[in-house]
Amino acid sequence: MNGKIIKVIGLIATIAGVGANLITDWVSEKKMDEKIEEKINEALAVRDRKDGEES
Repeated sequence: MNGKIIKVIGLIATIAGVGANLITDWVSEKKMDEKIEEKINEALAVRDRKDGEES
């Protein structure tokens, strides 16, 4: 009986660990997407200012 409980607890802990890892990866990806979007917007703003100065 105790052996089965320990196995079940181990399995639950493993599943929780994998789930936490997947969530961490997803959050990191979203943060990277935000940074990329921010940098693109900054670059476009600089380009638009330069285009406005040239015309």
